[in-house]
Amino acid sequence: MPHVYDTEAFPNFWSMCIKPVGQPGFFFEISDRRRDNAALWRYISACDSMIGFNNMGYDWPMVQHFMEHPDIDAAGMYAKNQEIIGGDRFRNTIWQPAVPQIDLFLINHFNNRAKSTSLKKLQFNMRSRNVMDCPIPFGSYLNYDEMDLVLGYNAHDVTETEGFWHKCQDKIALRTAINPDWINQSDTGLGRKYFERELQARGVETHRRDPETGRRSPLGTPRPDGVRLRDIIFPYIHFDRPELAHSLDTFRKVWVPTQDFDGDDLPEEAGGLSGKVFGVLGGDVWRSHVFTLDGIEVTCGLGGIHGSRERKLIEADKHHSIEDLDVTSFYPNIAIRNRIYPAHLGPAFCEVYAELLARRLLSPKGSPENLALKLALNSVFGSSGSAFTCFYDPAWMLAITINGQLLILKLAEMLLTVPGVRLVQLNTDGVTVVCPNEHRERLAAVAAEWSARTLMPLEQAAYSRMWIRDVNNYLAEYSKDGKIKRKGAYNAEREWHQNHSMPVVRQAAEAAMVRGENPADFIAARAAQPAGGWDFMLRLDLTKASKLVLNDGSEHRGITRYYVSPTGHSANKIMPKTVTRIHAKGHADVIGKRGSWCCTACWSFHKTKKEWERHAEAEHSSKLRLAQQYNGDPVDYDPRFYVGEAEKLIIRDRFYP
Repeated sequence: MPHVYDTEAFPNFWSMCIKPVGQPGFFFEISDRRRDNAALWRYISACDSMIGFNNMGYDWPMVQHFMEHPDIDAAGMYAKNQEIIGGDRFRNTIWQPAVPQIDLFLINHFNNRAKSTSLKKLQFNMRSRNVMDCPIPFGSYLNYDEMDLVLGYNAHDVTETEGFWHKCQDKIALRTAINPDWINQSDTGLGRKYFERELQARGVETHRRDPETGRRSPLGTPRPDGVRLRDIIFPYIHFDRPELAHSLDTFRKVWVPTQDFDGDDLPEEAGGLSGKVFGVLGGDVWRSHVFTLDGIEVTCGLGGIHGSRERKLIEADKHHSIEDLDVTSFYPNIAIRNRIYPAHLGPAFCEVYAELLARRLLSPKGSPENLALKLALNSVFGSSGSAFTCFYDPAWMLAITINGQLLILKLAEMLLTVPGVRLVQLNTDGVTVVCPNEHRERLAAVAAEWSARTLMPLEQAAYSRMWIRDVNNYLAEYSKDGKIKRKGAYNAEREWHQNHSMPVVRQAAEAAMVRGENPADFIAARAAQPAGGWDFMLRLDLTKASKLVLNDGSEHRGITRYYVSPTGHSANKIMPKTVTRIHAKGHADVIGKRGSWCCTACWSFHKTKKEWERHAEAEHSSKLRLAQQYNGDPVDYDPRFYVGEAEKLIIRDRFYP
């Protein structure tokens, strides 16, 4: 049976709370009041597996240090704590622990900077009854009462870790089915391992061991001289429209360095630049190319393409349809169809890529094999920019992204030859257009011609309505069955690393746009539901250097859960150099012109906009009620705030093709 655990370290106190899943737990303490060394050593020796949160990087190295020094005191454990916190986490990580570890932090890729998530943030997202930070500042010398407080905090973290373990069962089951040795791999890591295994089965060398150190390192093609985009753009790509031909010409002139340059190490393309440079065009830093296509501002860069109508409601009618065209498995197919591969892996890479794609199409949807194949197909490109993986080749990575953008632009150019077609959006792997119904067959024929030329398979779907804020945030209603596609700000279902604040706002906006409901009525009905208050909660992330100060003088730190209430407190976020009022303008807005600005909340007039901002902050800022401990009771929410937030998402302005 697996055991869930967590440890805490202070200069004169070290504790471990551990419990078998679904059973009561145990405390072990090393301090001047208790020495549970012998009992803890016996308990750990009998464990068959252990579950934690960041336990591979912290807790298990602490426990193994204890196991190697069973008579150690609290000061010795704290010294190890300081070594781990202040040192190289990879140096302290024990990759083959004596007791098998399940690390929920690694499985969910929270060690990735873009997804970094603490257990406290998860407590908010999991709707835990108590969002609890350590009650005593770390580094403090504890008295006996404070030791008891820390033990309570220790137990709370174990309870929350077990709760999150239950929510990760699908991920754990997938890893167990594919290869239990990969249990702590992220989704990307699991897919990468799967692909590596397939390459190795065909005799492709992916790693090489250093004969002196014995260290096994991934192979790669680093491209120290950078990448000239003209060398990786497919020769068959061309355009007829002048703005697109100019875009292609711009791309061909860009040089992309793959390392920082300074001093005498500058290649000719760098001109006078040095340091970290994303791209170079004509001796100047280049980050993106922006142009207008069919009235849409389109941005191309090294990573992807995006452009869309903004804040528009688009409706299909008896004269027009909304057609969405997506390329199936776009990045894998670019590599497979064009036979491009990381240079050190050779043509066998494309063969494996094609075989895995074919196997996924044949495997049962939702099966572990199907999911593993999906991860393998998607993870390879994401790993191609990292020198720590065997897929590293900046030229291959850029060949995928740059040609992908150009192929999407070619699709858009061809679709715009159909009479009456208007662009709605372009993104990394597709195009959405409005098409006259009388030309739908021609549109389909043009799309098929593009597929035949590029060998890229297209999926086509029709929308009845689309509310688009921008390319990353929209709602779309499918014509076939009325199902709703939700993206970005409109998606109430969030991943664990994202902020789950006030889903009632997104749901009210959708109800207003899709079903014509009054957002105020929707929000009131949600508040009246049992435990409906959870949908009103917001999260404020405070760093170690900042604090929240309410107007009653109370101070709060760490992850803060609250809701906006007319009977709450105004609050300031205090940082080392700035003070910021939380929800400073509340429900107020301003109208008017220079010299005469009118506050919409009280109709007072102000000479400058800055003067109005000070007025709004003092008189109309929204009030907070903290809810660190909350069990779902009704909340006295401020309807002006929540309805106002929903209104920001609601789109009513129609686009007429």
